[in-house]
Amino acid sequence: MKNPCKADIRRSLTWFCSGFLVLLFIICSGCEKQEEITEAPEVFKEIVLTPVETQLSETPASTPLAEVQQTIPAQAVQASPSPQPTQPIVESGTAPELYREGMEFFNQGRLEDAVDAFNRATDRDGTMVDAYRKKAMAYQKLGLANEAMLAYRKVVELDPNDSEAYLTLGNFYLKRRMNHDALVMFEKYISGNPKNANAYYNLGCLYSEKKLFDKAIVAYQQAIKINPGYDDAYYNLGVIYLDTGRYNEAIDVFQKALKRNSKNLEARYNLAVVYAKKGLYDDAVAACKKLLELDPGNAQAHFLLGDTYNKLGRDKEAKEEFDLYKKMIFAK
Repeated sequence: MKNPCKADIRRSLTWFCSGFLVLLFIICSGCEKQEEITEAPEVFKEIVLTPVETQLSETPASTPLAEVQQTIPAQAVQASPSPQPTQPIVESGTAPELYREGMEFFNQGRLEDAVDAFNRATDRDGTMVDAYRKKAMAYQKLGLANEAMLAYRKVVELDPNDSEAYLTLGNFYLKRRMNHDALVMFEKYISGNPKNANAYYNLGCLYSEKKLFDKAIVAYQQAIKINPGYDDAYYNLGVIYLDTGRYNEAIDVFQKALKRNSKNLEARYNLAVVYAKKGLYDDAVAACKKLLELDPGNAQAHFLLGDTYNKLGRDKEAKEEFDLYKKMIFAK
């Protein structure tokens, strides 16, 4: 199926049929359909902090302290026979002042400087949620996804009502195949934003992957209710009905999908599959023929048509379709 989840959330989940099997997979991007749920899923790496977030010593832990202390030049020793105690350097600026400085940098597009200022602000006041929020946005713009996730986590910790942070985290997790975490974030998001069709779509994909089909059905239905033109939600809903043996509902949904888009080849193929499973072989033949008019090179449609002819006792026609199927398969 085409890439289901576009970049709103843009959402990564998609279904396709092969023979009589209908497979679901998130691609979120794509469940981006975030629905960008379709870049290839990224392999999630352990979250690490960049030098902007923390400075790690490059000195091996086993090195004696005396060896890593900076040596005082001899000239300095002669000039100062009585060393003065070192005074700690106190950085000026309150947390609000540093936040305002960060905002100036942020608005000027000086994102690294903005991150530095926001970090210093949150060092002084660990509850400054606005600084964490803007820091997360700056990291996002810099392409530092792990750092952005850390900052957004802090945002929702300090402000559990920040629904946009939940949505953004959900999309981050979805792209990294952290599906359980993504599901939790989308559930929290829709609790305060029940009008986002893409969020419901992504939830449907995630529930389906966990085989929570009843919840997935509700999520897809809600996505369609909000956006009656949501073709991918229609398609995935039909696939769930097909997989769970609810054939009448599957036929109804696929027919609605085809009324919206008569060239939806996946929906047309699955409609033929449902007809065959219900024993409505004449309808299955008609659906296969229509599909092959639109897509003559569809090997699976030839196989399904051959199998349907076989069940009708039309052996000659069945053999012709099977021969076409084998020719197409071996040609590839």
